[in-house]
Amino acid sequence: MPLMILPFIIILLSLFSMFRNNSTRALKKQQDAFWEKERLANQTRRQDISQLDYIQIPLDTFPAGQYADAQLASIETTLKNLSSRQILNLTGISNTDLKLQYGAANLPVLSDCDANFTTLVQAVTSYGERLAQLEHWQEAIRVLEFGIACKTDMSKNYTLLGTLYREHGQPEKLEDLIQTVRDSDLLLKDSILEQLSKDSSDCPV
Repeated sequence: MPLMILPFIIILLSLFSMFRNNSTRALKKQQDAFWEKERLANQTRRQDISQLDYIQIPLDTFPAGQYADAQLASIETTLKNLSSRQILNLTGISNTDLKLQYGAANLPVLSDCDANFTTLVQAVTSYGERLAQLEHWQEAIRVLEFGIACKTDMSKNYTLLGTLYREHGQPEKLEDLIQTVRDSDLLLKDSILEQLSKDSSDCPV
């Protein structure tokens, strides 16, 4: 009996060895491609980044200072401080690709712009949420719509805005928001669409 099984064992071991070698070669090829791309990126000269699509915070359209609330005041301070800094939405773009496109010397500046974007979208979502909690829904919608215009990756920005559209009878805007999410590459796209679709089905026409 053991002698009959031996050929099958040999075949299985041979297949395992072949798959392992193929996997090793594929991994090495990927690694070599990455390091070659990184080498080229590090040699890319500085490019002009003055004309990139920097985000401007429309503070004059926000209800800054209109309501006596400590949480709002803290968020408004954050937004005011950000308004004097450069902000870029670089979500999904790797450092290697940034260096290839704009030059390695620009990476620190671009990384700072990206960090400012993260702070911005978090602040905007918190701002809209707090305004909604205080029943200033029109201002909340205005703030959250700015977040959408910035292509925020904060799922709550989308779902909260959808809820406000539903609660205040704005089905057309809710449908536009759903389409915006459908056309996006958001990480939580499916769960956001699920929530927005529920809002849409409950939204009075």
